[in-house]
Amino acid sequence: MMSQSLGVLKLNDDPQLRLAVKDLQNFSHLWVIFVFHRHLYEQWTPTTTPPRIDGPKTVGVLASRSPYRPNPIGMSALKIERIDFAAAGGVEIHLSGLDILDETPVLDIKPYLPYADRIADANSGWVPETVYKYPVSFSEAALIAIEQITAGDNPNFKEFLTQILELDPRPTSLRRNYPIAGTKIYKRKFGFRVLDYEIKCEIQHGGLHVLDILFLKERSLETDQNCRITM
Repeated sequence: MMSQSLGVLKLNDDPQLRLAVKDLQNFSHLWVIFVFHRHLYEQWTPTTTPPRIDGPKTVGVLASRSPYRPNPIGMSALKIERIDFAAAGGVEIHLSGLDILDETPVLDIKPYLPYADRIADANSGWVPETVYKYPVSFSEAALIAIEQITAGDNPNFKEFLTQILELDPRPTSLRRNYPIAGTKIYKRKFGFRVLDYEIKCEIQHGGLHVLDILFLKERSLETDQNCRITM
């Protein structure tokens, strides 16, 4: 299934940058090197708690992908859907598989090269190779909200939200102490924000049930970097 986490990497309107992405459209994927811009002033610690309940309780921060790092730099391998070289205000690279916040400042992009970047005998260390996905269901109120959302700028919102929920987006502490498969948390409610919406959920029958979706609007962070992510 194609990832519904879609976004645009926008370059500044610079003739040199327009020329710099020549022939990038011939690749299927690229690496995006970026700054964890909302963690610039956060104190990092040498150990961190992985967001996987089937991993160790703590690992060294450099043995993880935590954004709280000595140098807050991240990287993601993303799929190139298309490139709009003639976009007003600068080249737009349309991407899928995004795991980056809106307005993230980008330091560099590089084409993904399977012969160099894929190591056939690599192991995944402390991270299990299989990821369990929980069933997701929607209330009538949530479906009505989704119908209104998909009629606007987010036609694949239901698929996008399902892909988030099936991995259980709750904080690690809650996932460890109150696993979805447990009997003690049946009907326990929780909520989180995604894009411009507040998602209200409930644990039901070993899965996640969306109760309602409420619209909200947050002001985006501004950036003056050469390029940035928009979603």
